[in-house]
Amino acid sequence: MRAVRVFKKRYLLVLPPLLVCCIGWIIYVMAFPVGQTLYQTVKVNSLVNLYVTQADAGATTAFSYRYYLYDAKQSDVDFMKHIDDETPFMITSDDKATSIVKDDQLYLRVRGDIYSFSNVNYSVRIHLDAAPF
Repeated sequence: MRAVRVFKKRYLLVLPPLLVCCIGWIIYVMAFPVGQTLYQTVKVNSLVNLYVTQADAGATTAFSYRYYLYDAKQSDVDFMKHIDDETPFMITSDDKATSIVKDDQLYLRVRGDIYSFSNVNYSVRIHLDAAPF
């Protein structure tokens, strides 16, 4: 019985194609594009507009809402063309988040999950009122 092989060499031929398929699937999932549609536009001041987009990553994920500050001299179509180059300053799950502009300052009220928030902007001061419910 010791002369019988436990593992056949032909099984080694199955491993490289299987490994390539797994790596390809991981790359596809990580690079899967997120579809975004323009949800709301708010004029903040003469330099900047607030753009809110509704992001959809597929049928099994909930919508997320991404907030961008973009040049007021550009149109909505220009913004949507360059959306992949921009970074949102806030990503949330709240579709009823309100944005109020007073004295060139932006006041946001969010009731829901905030996935990311960055208050690094030199043209507009951002105030955030957030609660998880």
